[in-house]
Amino acid sequence: MEAKSTNILIVDSSGHIRRLVATLMAALGIRACAEARDVGQAVAQTIKHQPDLIILGLGSDATEALLFVHRLRRAEFGNKAIPVLGISASTHHAVLEMAWEAGVDDVVGKPISAIELMQRAGALLVPPERQQSQSRSAAE
Repeated sequence: MEAKSTNILIVDSSGHIRRLVATLMAALGIRACAEARDVGQAVAQTIKHQPDLIILGLGSDATEALLFVHRLRRAEFGNKAIPVLGISASTHHAVLEMAWEAGVDDVVGKPISAIELMQRAGALLVPPERQQSQSRSAAE
């Protein structure tokens, strides 16, 4: 997937976090970053932009965010296979388990490591068929 044609949706209540993530995505060559400050806006932005990746803040009460992911996975709006990268202040096992059960693909903890966020977002943007061929090449 070419970075310039990649669409990212950044969902977080904090404008600072949204700008930080957009800046990090720009460092990967991704210029198309839509933003949403809450789940209601995220649904509308998902329908409008059909992002290639959703980066989702899992705030102190992650219930709404996880419900958004659950609804996405049921294809209530958009492509149910859109990868979701969560950002969470808590990396407690119970929080991670709830996120994965809802359908979040990966979670990055706060404070955000720029390198970790960029690596994990980049990995989720690689199509599965290409991931398999890359892992086969690495094994050879």
